[in-house]
Amino acid sequence: MPSPVGHALAAVAAGWAIARPATPRRALIVQSSILAVVGAAPDLDLLINRHSAETHSLGAAVIVATLAAWMAWPVADTRWRIWLAVALAWATHPLLDALADDSSPPIGIMAFWPVTHVYVHAAWTIFDSIYRHWWEAGFLPHNLRAIAKEIVLLAPITAAVGWLRRSTPLRSRPDGAPRPDRAGP
Repeated sequence: MPSPVGHALAAVAAGWAIARPATPRRALIVQSSILAVVGAAPDLDLLINRHSAETHSLGAAVIVATLAAWMAWPVADTRWRIWLAVALAWATHPLLDALADDSSPPIGIMAFWPVTHVYVHAAWTIFDSIYRHWWEAGFLPHNLRAIAKEIVLLAPITAAVGWLRRSTPLRSRPDGAPRPDRAGP
């Protein structure tokens, strides 16, 4: 499974695709941090020994996105965009995991929970799995190579999405005023 670095980059890119990078800089840092945490959060299931299960699903993405929109997390200008940005940011996690090496049973992720409890995995992989056994030989070199590969693959995509979304003019509201960068309560 990819590292938190890869998951964060993919989540920020997905969130920015829906909710343009915020301005000013402080709002951008808050927005990017929230999206990055959302992208890495499904791996918290490691703490309860349920890795790749329910948290790695589109069902979990819907639940978290609904919570984010209800609480008006500062990632987008409307609740609908908050919901979409957070849902996509969360959904990048199971996508990347499905495209990564997986050697620990059950193989794959429970992507379509609660509709089904079937584990799915792509026939081919793009990302290397992160070693969790820090005491074993090769832990550090392998993980550093895996993280470098994630950065090489995902950082340009994240940068391109950020650049393209920032250079696209804001659509205005029906009253002619530009949409705000942050949602209110």
